[in-house]
Amino acid sequence: MARRKARVGPAQKLTGYAILAVLGLVTFWLLIQQSRFNPAVTAALRAPLLPERTQAASGQPLSATAALLPEVPGFAPLAPITSYGAENLSDKIDGKAELYLSAGFKEMSCRGFSLDAAGGAHVEVFLYDMGSAPNAYAVFSSQRRSGSPGIPLTAPAYATANALFFTQGRFYVEIVADQASEGLHDSLKTYATALLGKLPSQGETPDAAALFPQEGLAPDAVRLNASDTFGLEGFNNVFTGEYSLKSGKATAFIAQRDTPEQAQADAKRYLNFLAANGYQQVQTTGLPGDVQAYVLDNSFEMVFVQGRTLAGVHDGSSLEAARELAAKLQAAFKGKP
Repeated sequence: MARRKARVGPAQKLTGYAILAVLGLVTFWLLIQQSRFNPAVTAALRAPLLPERTQAASGQPLSATAALLPEVPGFAPLAPITSYGAENLSDKIDGKAELYLSAGFKEMSCRGFSLDAAGGAHVEVFLYDMGSAPNAYAVFSSQRRSGSPGIPLTAPAYATANALFFTQGRFYVEIVADQASEGLHDSLKTYATALLGKLPSQGETPDAAALFPQEGLAPDAVRLNASDTFGLEGFNNVFTGEYSLKSGKATAFIAQRDTPEQAQADAKRYLNFLAANGYQQVQTTGLPGDVQAYVLDNSFEMVFVQGRTLAGVHDGSSLEAARELAAKLQAAFKGKP
């Protein structure tokens, strides 16, 4: 049986036409609005470009160290100065950042230059604010390359074939070229002198090597260990010096504390640390004063306290070498508070 087709009345047709008309008007209005820019966007697009200025890395605020890097004739800048804080230092010196951070790092600014006078060498200058002169010396001494000669630039300064390294107060500086060439050091010293002229003066940095008995000491191997010396957590701010003696090699260490009680407490912690790592106490005659001696696999340790100073011998290659160096240290600190 055939079905009847539904018939649409005039009223329904008018309603449908009205809906289509409204939809058309809405669509037209939306197209008009999309063709117009927001006034704020238009103003931003028409605003004049700002002059180039130094930027900190990763959008960080500009650092104080950036203002201390000078412009020196002959050093043509290759890029703006970049600055780094504790949160992004590893972006620039991946693999070494922890050394600086553990030593009290505040901020660092660096800049690359082309040096025409040295065959077009690429030179990069790094200026670290370490917060204090001891912190600056800690990274300087930890980074120092064995056999590198000292130079009369500042008290703690040395040179390699293509670089200069030095401290001034709380600042540690590296000026590194990508190649060694004739006349390079003179050029690097020119920049270093200009930079030193801008760094705040905080008096001379004490000569750490003067803390140690001089006979047998390698002066370029004196270090200030800012944290966790010899692997002991919290054993901080410990000077070490490497010795070559007739009876063998050994490392001396010196830690000056605020009170005798603090020195004694640190000595006890270190001795407990040795025992926990398998060292056995050495029962022997001829040890100077109240020195305590320990040994593990023919590596000898000796520890004593003199007033506020904790000192001793680390990794002595023989009992004789450790005993000799301990005696030198005790003699050097005899009578001192």
